[in-house]
Parts: sequence; C-alpha cells; structure tokens
Amino acid sequence: MKTLLTIAGYDPSSGAGVTKDLDTFFSQGFHGLSVPTSIVVQGPHGVRDIYPIPEEQFVSMLKVIEDETPVDGVKIGVVWDSPYVESIARYLKKLGRKPIVVDPICVAKNGKRLITERGLKSLVKKIFPVATVLTPNVEEASLITGRNIKTLDDVKDCARALTGLGLQGVVVKGGHLEGEPVDVFYDGKDITLREKPRINREVHGTGCAFSSLLTAFLVNGYSLKEAFLATEKEMRVILEESYPVARRGGYYYSSSGIVRAYDAERWAVLNSLQEAKRRLFELNPVELIPEVQMNIGYAISKAKGIEDVAAFPGRISHCGGKILFKGEPRFGVSSHVARLILAMMKYHPYMRACVTIRYDESYIEKAQKRGLKIIFFDRRKEPGRIKSPEGRSLDFLMESVLKRVKQPPDFIYDRGDVGKEPIIRCFARDPMELIEKMEKILS
Repeated sequence: MKTLLTIAGYDPSSGAGVTKDLDTFFSQGFHGLSVPTSIVVQGPHGVRDIYPIPEEQFVSMLKVIEDETPVDGVKIGVVWDSPYVESIARYLKKLGRKPIVVDPICVAKNGKRLITERGLKSLVKKIFPVATVLTPNVEEASLITGRNIKTLDDVKDCARALTGLGLQGVVVKGGHLEGEPVDVFYDGKDITLREKPRINREVHGTGCAFSSLLTAFLVNGYSLKEAFLATEKEMRVILEESYPVARRGGYYYSSSGIVRAYDAERWAVLNSLQEAKRRLFELNPVELIPEVQMNIGYAISKAKGIEDVAAFPGRISHCGGKILFKGEPRFGVSSHVARLILAMMKYHPYMRACVTIRYDESYIEKAQKRGLKIIFFDRRKEPGRIKSPEGRSLDFLMESVLKRVKQPPDFIYDRGDVGKEPIIRCFARDPMELIEKMEKILS
C-alpha cells in the first residue's frame, strides 16, 4: 500500500490539520503518516491558541519517518516557524522527486496567526521551489505576494506570479471573493477555472481536505490538471455531505471520512453505468453500434485486472430500431473493453471509461471539427505473431498508440483488416463523459 505523509498542526476536534489529512488519505485508500508541527487548540468556532511541538521532538519524529518508512507523497500545512521549515526542507531534499503539496496556512478564520513572519519567509524560500503544487486561498495568496486581490483577474495574475517562486502548479481557492466561488488553477501554461455554487454554511477543514485530496490524486499518477479536476469533483461531495458538530451555531465539518472502501467504490461504478444506460435509452444511438455490438466499461480507480472493470453482459445491440441491453452492469463480464481501459489507465489512470463504436469516416471528421484528439492505428501493420494469439492484437494496438502520445486520445480507431471489423474506441474519465463525446459525433 502506498503511504502519504502529512506535516501540519494537530486539531483536537479532528476538523483540520493532521487528523483531517489522515482521514482523507484513508478514504482514498492510502496509509497515512503524520508529523505534527504544533498543537492548534481549536474547535468549530475557531482557533484559540497554538503550541509548537518542541523542535527536538519534531526532528525526532521526522527522522523516524525518514529512517523507517517509504513515503510516496507529502502534504504540508501549518509549519509555524523557520526551524521547522528548515528541518522539513532537509527531509524533502532526501525524499527525492515525489508529489509535494503545500497548503500555506497563515491565519485562522478568526484572525489567529498560524505562522511567524520569519516562518513564512523561510517557507517561500526553502519549500516552494521543491513543491509540486501550492494551494492558498485568496487571503493567503495576497499575503504571500503582497498583492491586493479583488477580482478574478487579480486571482489569475496572482497564480501566475506564484509559479514564479519555483512551483509547478498553483491552485488559488476563491471562496473569499464576492459572488460564486471560483477556484483558479495554473500549471505554468494554462489557466483552468472551476466555479461552484456557494454553500450557505461554515464548513471547517475544507482547505486541508482539498490539499490532501490533491496529494492523493497526484500520487495515484494523475497529471497536475487532472488531479485538480478530480479534487474539485470530490470536494463537491464533501461539501454537500458536511455535517454539524458544534454545540451552538451553524458550524459544519467536512465529510472526507465518508469511507470509499473497495465495495463502496464498486457500487459507485455500477451506479454510474446504470445512469449511462438510462441516458443511452433516451439518446438511442443505434447508428453507433458496430456489427460486433457495443459495450461500455468503467473501472475502479485502482483497477488491476478484468475483475475491476464493470460492463454490460452480452454487449449492447439493437432490435426494431431500439437500443437493447441484455443485462445489468457487472464486473468482469467483458475482457475486451476491460483490456482497453486497463491499457489506457497504465498511461493515464484517470481515463477509466471506454465505449466501442461503429467506424464511419463522418464520425472522425465531426470529432476533428470539435477539437477531440484522435489517433489512427493501421491493423494491417500488426506483426504476424501478434495477430493470432487471443487478446495480443488489442494489447499491441494500445501499447503502440499510447507510448507515442503525451495526452490521452479521445478516440483510437482503425479501418479493420481481414476478418476484423473497423472500430472506433472512445475513452473518457467516466461513462457520462463518454456519452457527451458520442453526442458530439452524432450532432
């Protein structure tokens, strides 16, 4: 099992800091490790005080992790002062090139300072240049850069400026701006925005949940942008499922502790395929069904084999001009579509869904016009040793295509060969995104 380390403050109410980070790591299937920098005395109504862990004890705890436990990724929260930053920087230097997410917590919501001036300067100088992603909110970004942030354009400019401090990517969380919250992600090249409806409740620990989720997705092999998008999607669930714990007032705790255990995730995969089935009944895309029939597959996030990919038994056909399903989605019922998804996930682990579509040149032309990424594979060039064994041809096709492209293709197609029908294979993050791509080549 992979391990994630959180270096942050300890919150006795388990709403933020190392307890919230560990909660989030466990919910994503990781073993969590923690080294607290401080005791942050707080509850739902805010921070009352902060007591730094004695430096000698902090260094000793970090040394135990360094000596005895391999670490696959690190999330850094409250660091308090420069001696802690110096020790963390020395540890990270020895750790090597692993995902490192920094949530630069400076001031609590009630105004209590959580890092000294000296500590903040040290954090910027020592940790930012070796970090992967920084996740400040608007107030923290303003404090670090010295900029007055009032508008969305100010946030974008600030994100660009922060990457100049040595970071690969920056997420500026826009919850403190007026209007609907907009999170801004910048990877050194492009700006990506994610707007979400404002929830009328004070939710404790969202910043910690966000940064620890981002760490988990990066360690799972997601690219910077895809990790950001996946985190945003997960945060919507966390906010919607947040719950009250305070004795008085409308203070809520985030729900990253909703256990996404093995069985729970498999249920979510099957539920997504059921939703896709209902949508396909409405769309009725019989013209997309090939002679060998269609199937849609969707894998769990850490799929290792065919048994981790769900699809429809007996494939999807049509009768009397209507799409026809022969059963409910199940795991392990389609080796063909499962192999396609597993091959894609080897290179792009977030691309977990696939559907097989009838080849038609007009579909390819429409996809190109809509900016979708398309790859052609000439099956006539398959070596003879590949064509005969069952399944080898499919593995060869996917490996040949994926090892020569950096970005995941939306469509991989071929024009067939002797005894092999030409097929378009569509890939996406989930079944509903598959259907959106299918609609684009039908319209």
